[in-house]
Amino acid sequence: MTGRERVLKAVNHQEPDMVPIDFGGSFVTSIHLDGYEKLKKYMGFEAPVTIVRDRALVVKIDHERFDVDTWMAMPRNPDGWGVVIHEDGAEEDEWGNVWHKPEDADTYFVKRAPFADEATIEALDKHRWPDGNDPARVEGLAEEITALRRQTDRAIILNVGYQFVTLSRFMRGFENWMMDLALNPDFIAGLMDRILEVQLEMASQVLTACGDNVDIIYIAEDLGMQSGPLFSPDMYRRLIKPRQRRLVEHLKKLSQAKILYHSCGAVKTFIPDLIEIGIDILNPVQVSAADMDTAELKKLFGDDITFWGSIDTQQVLPFGTPQEVRDEVKRRIDDLAPGGGFVLAAVHNIRPDVPPENIIAMLEAAREYGVY
Repeated sequence: MTGRERVLKAVNHQEPDMVPIDFGGSFVTSIHLDGYEKLKKYMGFEAPVTIVRDRALVVKIDHERFDVDTWMAMPRNPDGWGVVIHEDGAEEDEWGNVWHKPEDADTYFVKRAPFADEATIEALDKHRWPDGNDPARVEGLAEEITALRRQTDRAIILNVGYQFVTLSRFMRGFENWMMDLALNPDFIAGLMDRILEVQLEMASQVLTACGDNVDIIYIAEDLGMQSGPLFSPDMYRRLIKPRQRRLVEHLKKLSQAKILYHSCGAVKTFIPDLIEIGIDILNPVQVSAADMDTAELKKLFGDDITFWGSIDTQQVLPFGTPQEVRDEVKRRIDDLAPGGGFVLAAVHNIRPDVPPENIIAMLEAAREYGVY
């Protein structure tokens, strides 16, 4: 089978010839720049590197080097992207968040949030919001995606994100945002709505340009942490779920592609809600988080949602032996693959501390144990 056929059959809850493998297909299933440089050196090849998520230093891999089933596609940046550099070297994004990278860090953090000091509807009205209809976002995109569809038989993942919850958290500051959920919900609702309106405009442009040439649409929103949900189910259902439903319905009106939803952490509580609003795929299946046992998840939800990920990046990939990585791959395939509905990938992007031999062990074991 082709990679595209393999992925789509699995996502439709049928058994393909083997478990599909994703490495580098999305902004959350790829690899950090430093980890990729180590992997290239280990494998003995040179290739230019493109950073696709500036703040997280995530790269687009050389797809032809790896026998996997996915391919990364992206919309364009808005006009004038990346031109606001502050005197201290920090970078301001189009939403007004100011980012910096500490010397001892391997990613960027929000240094100044636009609503850190003023959480009012008046402040929302005064803010300069991005132009969701900026034509630069789709300049040349239709031609590129059409050509990509002809050139590759792998599943094409359109990476858009559209994280109105996460962005609202960045724009207010995490601690303030968490308190506002309970103490100032009208502001948080207004902030999320302003962001969502822009993202719906972006989606209309981007998905119209892509037509039927993409197979998977990646969106994201973290609902969990290591030990449990980030907030109560009631709070989620009041403030977040209706807006997520609106986003998903909008995407499905514009495209036949399946919706891949990324949320880290312990999210078992929310899986029925995600199924209800139309999510097709759950990523990354963070097996190290509380109550995320893969056999139990498959038993409860395997008929209604595809699991995408599951190979542990907190302990096994960075600190295990290649044999322990192989054992991890076999366990997750045994739990999640029967009946289809499973695409194997690392839990989130592979970090710099993962030995290259463990990455190779993961891919080789997936091919060995993943045959139906």
